[in-house]
Amino acid sequence: MSDINAEYKWISNQNLKKFSGKWIAVHDKQILSSGKHADKVAKEAREKSGAMPFLVKVPEEGYISV
Repeated sequence: MSDINAEYKWISNQNLKKFSGKWIAVHDKQILSSGKHADKVAKEAREKSGAMPFLVKVPEEGYISV
């Protein structure tokens, strides 16, 4: 698993507007997969990288995630 703090910091500095309302899988400061279902996103990312990705639900526009 990658460094969660580094991944979170990288994600927080990205423009994720096109992923609004979707899950994203991040590994080594790259978005490997995205979609509406976390399990599918995680599986696709693991198949691409061979590692456990950092999963994040990108909030829909107008909402804040904590």
